[in-house]
Amino acid sequence: MVVTSSSRHFHSRSSTRKFCSIPFSQLLQQKRALESQISTTLSNCNGIHQIKQVHARLLRKGLEHSSLVLTKLIRTLTKLEIPMDSYPRLLFDQVQNPTSFVWTAIIRGYSLQGFTSESFLMYKRMRREGIHPTSFTFSALFKACGAGGDVVFDASFGRQLHAHVIFIGGFESDLHVCNTLIDMYVNCGLIECGRRMFDEMPERDVISWTSIIVAYTKNGDMESASDFFYGLRNKDAVVCTAMLTGYVQNGKPKEALELFESMMKDSVVKIDEVALVGAISACAQLGAMESANWIRNMADREGFDSAKNVVVGSALIDMYSKCGSVEEAFSGNDRKECLFIYCDDYWLCNAWAC
Repeated sequence: MVVTSSSRHFHSRSSTRKFCSIPFSQLLQQKRALESQISTTLSNCNGIHQIKQVHARLLRKGLEHSSLVLTKLIRTLTKLEIPMDSYPRLLFDQVQNPTSFVWTAIIRGYSLQGFTSESFLMYKRMRREGIHPTSFTFSALFKACGAGGDVVFDASFGRQLHAHVIFIGGFESDLHVCNTLIDMYVNCGLIECGRRMFDEMPERDVISWTSIIVAYTKNGDMESASDFFYGLRNKDAVVCTAMLTGYVQNGKPKEALELFESMMKDSVVKIDEVALVGAISACAQLGAMESANWIRNMADREGFDSAKNVVVGSALIDMYSKCGSVEEAFSGNDRKECLFIYCDDYWLCNAWAC
């Protein structure tokens, strides 16, 4: 009995000496490798059962306070739309001294799920505990504004946050924060505040320009939207598509098709499904068969197979129906190898109406 106890004590001391002899940098490297492995595993989780298994593993590995892993865990739960007041909040409340990244993850989760007031309360609690917010914290909060359904509350909340950005300092020139701030004002219906924010930005990117252009198109002010659009030198597919969609939504199909033609000639701008559907909708508004056939041929040439792309297929059927050519719509539908059922139903409804 004494021999066994002494043997265990010897092995324990031996293991301790062996562990202590490992350089700290090597231990840190092993920890980071394990954190990275668990984070990758979480990225591939598609259910709560898998997440709980990973959670149990990180507890066994002693990573229950790892900022990187906890942030990833909360973000994964958010992605799977797990209610924030259940598992994510329980997990968060068990963390000792959460970092700004963990705080931001829970704030972002509440924001994405539409709990604007709760995200604001978490932010205030974060500040009371002396944790400094990051640019991602403010971006998450600004995105919550205008999405909660209460525009008055969201606008008030957004203005307070804007004041915090100025008071804390260091974020006024952050491009990502400024872009989400523009979106916040626009979503709350305060377009001129968004415009003022845009004008005061020390640096702008295509996202900044797109945000202000979309704001004016949604408000029906196509003149201001056009001024901004044509004032932008380097245009990409996103801003061009936003402007094209604005023309269509505001009953300016001719301008939309002119823009679409210029996009086709631009080697830098790549036509996507959204731009194509916008052009098809413009043809439908004009009711011009010549333009309709051109769009259809272009869609085939660009590889948008309407037999497999339900959005493009439906838009083409709608276009031909509004152009007064049900036969063309039928021939297009008839020659498809496969088309989703509601596309066929859509054609039947239009044919019956004719």
